[in-house]
Amino acid sequence: MAIVVEDGTGSNSAANSYVSEADLTTYATDRGITLVKSADQLLLLSMDTIETRSYQGDKNSTTQPLSWPRTGVVVNGSSIDTDEIPSDLKTAQIVTALSIDAGVNPMGKIDPAVKRKKVDVIEIEYKDNAASRSFDPKINAYLASLLAYGGGMSNFSVTRA
Repeated sequence: MAIVVEDGTGSNSAANSYVSEADLTTYATDRGITLVKSADQLLLLSMDTIETRSYQGDKNSTTQPLSWPRTGVVVNGSSIDTDEIPSDLKTAQIVTALSIDAGVNPMGKIDPAVKRKKVDVIEIEYKDNAASRSFDPKINAYLASLLAYGGGMSNFSVTRA
């Protein structure tokens, strides 16, 4: 499937990514990373994660295919333009794609981590309260200020009575 980048209008019903294949490969190359999977496949898989999040504000249109562009989004006290795709969202998609390419799928099944294996008369013991896959914290770091319900520290303040 071809990558169609959202341009900020929300009007292209074929839009399926916030970044292009060139954006992903440039980011990876600049950091000395060689992609194993195809850039288009990685971008589509990364959108599975990005599009499951609950973001501030509302879609500009109920007919737009993706979560962005949006209205009513405030980051660090400033409103995001209704035709803007935030750079942190784009970077989060790229970081998610790189994570998937490295074998860490944020949407993958979580299996219990193995504590001990025994080969003869096969025995497996699972660790208590542990998972066998990891999650790249950079994904959440880039998305934090864009998420709804206090996803970013700038969304609330504490005052003393």
